[in-house]
Amino acid sequence: MLKSAMNEWAFKAIQLETAVLALEEVGLPGDMKALCDKAEQALLEVVRAWNAKKPQADTRKWKVEPAQPQGTPQDDELVELLEQMKEDGVEEWTLHRLTSDKGDTVETLVTEDRAWMSAGGEYYSGQWDEEKQELDVGRDDEEGELGTGLVLNLRGELVFESQLKD
Repeated sequence: MLKSAMNEWAFKAIQLETAVLALEEVGLPGDMKALCDKAEQALLEVVRAWNAKKPQADTRKWKVEPAQPQGTPQDDELVELLEQMKEDGVEEWTLHRLTSDKGDTVETLVTEDRAWMSAGGEYYSGQWDEEKQELDVGRDDEEGELGTGLVLNLRGELVFESQLKD
């Protein structure tokens, strides 16, 4: 994902919410209920405080190139991946490329319901949602992999919607 204050904030927000949700699912013995409730309240206070620190949205301006069927990536690792895919018999793919006014380029190579993204010098792969144009990192429905819980849009930004009710 790209380096941005919003991505860093969202990543920590996801981690904090995961901690709260995990605490609810642990299923500790009944004699620990009071401790568990106290820990959950403390974690919720941390989440609320962190949510109050949400930064301004990123100010990058993006040039969005039209999706390129059979497009060739500029990123060397994606080029290598594409060559391997061709050797494996993949005949159809689409390349999405976005370039920011700050010189960032995000490329996403999509074939059927799988995608590979290069963003901010990092690489991500997972399940592709064509309708939302989002990459669910690490998820693979065919292999039964649930993924990491991180979802990236075409700009390499984390998609974050709080799962906690206030």
